Amino acid sequence: MFYRLLSRAVEGLIILGATTIVSIVFTEVVLRYLFKHSLIFTEELSRYLMVWIVFLGSALAVRDGSHIHINFLTKRFNPQNQAWLRLSAHILTLVFLVFIVVEGIKILPQQLYQMCITIDISLFYFYLAIPVGSILMIIFMLPTFKVILKEKISAADDKGEKSAC
Repeated sequence: MFYRLLSRAVEGLIILGATTIVSIVFTEVVLRYLFKHSLIFTEELSRYLMVWIVFLGSALAVRDGSHIHINFLTKRFNPQNQAWLRLSAHILTLVFLVFIVVEGIKILPQQLYQMCITIDISLFYFYLAIPVGSILMIIFMLPTFKVILKEKISAADDKGEKSAC
């Protein structure tokens, strides 16, 4: 239930961000080419919204297991070793994400009083995408550990049954 609500919230934020980017860029193009007038904040706002979309979208990719992975070598191992390799890769990814969260939080105070050039918003809110997105990736990664451990146990059970025969 929690994961479903969190997923819906993240999906909604991505849709909102993407819609905002498309709207302001479309408005910018219309104003620039039809009315010879330009908005000064379009490029900066769309760039920072894109950062949020990337981090939120990365969290959904972790949830769906759709990040790129190369299984050329792992397919050569038996199922139990494949589970160990997958578990090791997830642990390393988890360590990396925790590092990103810690470092992302460390840079936030420095950004609090730094303002965007064209819009009067603190850069803090845009840099906040780093730890928030990384925390969401960690949250969405946790259920995969349970799945991998179940696969490992079932692979070990299958191996035990084969050796008993």
